[in-house]
Amino acid sequence: MDWKESLINAKYHLSVARRMYDGYGKFADKRFLIGVINETARAAGDLIRAFFDYENVEKRSLGIFMDEIAPKYLDDLTRENLFKILEVERAQKTSPIEYAKGDKIILLIEGKYRFLRSERVGEFLGSVEGAIGKFPRK
Repeated sequence: MDWKESLINAKYHLSVARRMYDGYGKFADKRFLIGVINETARAAGDLIRAFFDYENVEKRSLGIFMDEIAPKYLDDLTRENLFKILEVERAQKTSPIEYAKGDKIILLIEGKYRFLRSERVGEFLGSVEGAIGKFPRK
């Protein structure tokens, strides 16, 4: 796949996540936050693929991206948030319990309750948005 196509997909998923996040403020339904998590993670995954394609890297792993590619373009906080949103999405999919209370979603992950505030999801969204903005242009 061409890096341009992956970048376009990342922007698309980011725009869906942004609309859902903005809608959460009006309707405060956990499905909005779950949707934002999933769409933001898809955007992050597509962005990472775009970086791999742009750099012409054959062997691909999250570790290679975090250690070799991302430091060239992204600051530490952005890299950490990209990793975290992918981690949260994976954990959310395996969580047997999820429910919303106020402005947070509560997940049961590996026998422990984890709380994720809507503001933190917004931070993940902002980091993916910033990372897309820092993507190099030829």
